[in-house]
Amino acid sequence: MADIERRLRRARYINELFPMDRRVFRDRTNPLETLSPMEIRERYRFFPETILFLVNMLNLERATERSCPLPPLISTLAALHFLATGTHHIVTAGLHGISRSSVSRAVKQFSDSVCLHLNDFVFFPNIEHVQRTVQKQFYNIAGVY
Repeated sequence: MADIERRLRRARYINELFPMDRRVFRDRTNPLETLSPMEIRERYRFFPETILFLVNMLNLERATERSCPLPPLISTLAALHFLATGTHHIVTAGLHGISRSSVSRAVKQFSDSVCLHLNDFVFFPNIEHVQRTVQKQFYNIAGVY
């Protein structure tokens, strides 16, 4: 019995000298639920419906070895905030309750995913059609090709 008490006293003494870091779970509230649509538009440059469309379209879920992966919504919001404001990663990280490295990964993953869908939303004009249109406008003005 004395041996157990001695071990407990020693363990308490060591814990007083070298306190263990407790695991911290950061608050990751959903800004889409706490902010008004206009505040979201100011902060992220998109309306909530568009942000949810992007989250569903881009599929930003990542497999991880950790227990708490970054949700796709928070990842998208962090990337949009960084791209919309041009702030440092530490500012975006503090706002969303994530680490700077998570912001960096989120921005890279978001940018890569958007690039994959670039042709779905960005259309460049047909150069021959533009050329003919300009030629016709010149002909209408000057009367010569």
